[in-house]
Amino acid sequence: MKVIAAITTVLLTLLVSACGWQLRGETSVPSMESLSLMGASTELKYSLEDELENQGVLVHNESPYQLIIDDEEWMRRTSAVDNQGRQAEIELRYTLYWHLRDVKTGALLTTPKRMMALRSLPWYPENATASSDEEQLVRDDLYEDMTFRLINQIAAASKGWETY
Repeated sequence: MKVIAAITTVLLTLLVSACGWQLRGETSVPSMESLSLMGASTELKYSLEDELENQGVLVHNESPYQLIIDDEEWMRRTSAVDNQGRQAEIELRYTLYWHLRDVKTGALLTTPKRMMALRSLPWYPENATASSDEEQLVRDDLYEDMTFRLINQIAAASKGWETY
């Protein structure tokens, strides 16, 4: 019976790892030595620079590859109200448009892409200060989530490129 349980555990572990599942925050490493970053908001830029440099990708303006953030959009809406008609829950939606470009040739290395992340959080009208602090924490979490997702997309796009 113990042998069957051990074999089942090993098979399930292999199945989960074979499907590409990763823990949140785990990123693939882009196959490039450096990257320049254009057009990002300050929060996203710092988050991307920190994570890329942690993975050994230098971020500087002399790189042969350029990550261009075409646009960032935030949408905030009330998603639930209480019995008095006041907002009880809000939804934050962060949308990012980006592409990669070869600096030497000017060629697009990826088509322009769109990524979106969404979070809901409770809103307490009687404690607006704490609610706004919690909203800022959720925004920070969305920047971090988008950073990891963007780096994974860059890594997938850069597979097979020659590094300079």
